[in-house]
Amino acid sequence: MLHVDQWSRDQGRMNRRNFLRVGTLALGGLTLADLLRSRAVGGPAGPRAKSAIMIHLSGGPSHLDMYDMKPQAPAEYRGEFSPVATRVPGLEICELMPLQTQIADKFAILRGAQIANLHTGNMFYSGFPWQESPRASVPGEARRPALGSIVSRLRPGPKDMPTYVSIENHYDWERAYYAGVEHEPVRIGGSSPRESIENMGQRKEVPVARLTDRHGLLNDLDSVRRDLELGATASGIDRFRERAFDIVSSSRVRDAFDLEKETAEARARYGEGQYGHGPHPGRSLLLARRLIEAGVSVVTVGVHGWDTHSHNFKSLREMLPVVDRALHSLITDLADRGLLDDVVVVMGGEFGRTPRIGDQTPDGRSHWPEAGFLWVAGGGLKTGQVIGATDKRGETIIGSPIGMKSVIATVYKVLGVDPSVTLLDHNGRPQFVLDEREPLAALL
Repeated sequence: MLHVDQWSRDQGRMNRRNFLRVGTLALGGLTLADLLRSRAVGGPAGPRAKSAIMIHLSGGPSHLDMYDMKPQAPAEYRGEFSPVATRVPGLEICELMPLQTQIADKFAILRGAQIANLHTGNMFYSGFPWQESPRASVPGEARRPALGSIVSRLRPGPKDMPTYVSIENHYDWERAYYAGVEHEPVRIGGSSPRESIENMGQRKEVPVARLTDRHGLLNDLDSVRRDLELGATASGIDRFRERAFDIVSSSRVRDAFDLEKETAEARARYGEGQYGHGPHPGRSLLLARRLIEAGVSVVTVGVHGWDTHSHNFKSLREMLPVVDRALHSLITDLADRGLLDDVVVVMGGEFGRTPRIGDQTPDGRSHWPEAGFLWVAGGGLKTGQVIGATDKRGETIIGSPIGMKSVIATVYKVLGVDPSVTLLDHNGRPQFVLDEREPLAALL
């Protein structure tokens, strides 16, 4: 690792060999690669802006066993669970989610949603489907930036706080693409978020004055950029470098990631300590709330294990109470803190699951892209309602399907982002943030 006092200069410039050594430049214990991972976003602090939490139930959650139950259907369709009433007349949900019955006025269920037809979260996170072999020269075929990257590009947040954080999303579904590399999310694991930021802090042995001096010396990398003709990629690195310095100089981000700063009672409400020390929705959603409260604009959370080809009902008996508790804790927590109208929460997966039971095991359900559900809360939206419907067996949609683009457009509206803005893709072709920009009117 090359420290600043080891830098060699040649009339204000550095040669290629020294640049390669500076690839592990230490800035208060932070390597250049760590700086890039920081994904900090510059911009002046101002009034609190609205935020979003997007929860992806990865694998495809069963609409028929959660929020679109069909108790009158034949046994081979309706499954093993029964619906229960909520505080909203006519809104029923699965019996394994009793805590949500108490807050049903604070969320809306979108039935008859069509999100994706593949195991991919691209549509959920951006509004656009995954393209296996995109040809950016053909209109509409460039891979599209995730919502969080768009927000980072068009609505920068506080200077010392990342705009976009992704928790427990292990797949390559959230990318900035042509929005700019500096708008990639900060990616962390919800099981041990403190480890994810251990290199973001200032080392005790490095005084602030020395950090400031190093910050000035980093300007020498501008000449390296010119020498190596890195172009736009280096420009992104420059922005990372400046913004990462703001993070490393402050404890604000590290405090937000530190769940130990929550009381034991608060952690227990989310389920901390009840499901071991690995990833679970409660821990991830508690972290999401802390990050939103600290000023992060978009937090995404991946919840895995919903591809229930085998033993659908056994799996859901274990997972539904966990998600129920996590969602109830998040929504009540946001409401108690006066944040619920400022934070829109969206939950969903890739698709629903086959209405007729029986797949890899007699009690399994397979993929069903023809219909699914989405769950929406907060953001000042009209909640306490069911929007859309499926037929008596949950097989087909009655009326028009609810598309993910209309939901993404609704989130953009809450966040104050104009989806008619165009960004140039890697071939210089303008691309709309969304090509279908009408928000879901029933939520407004």
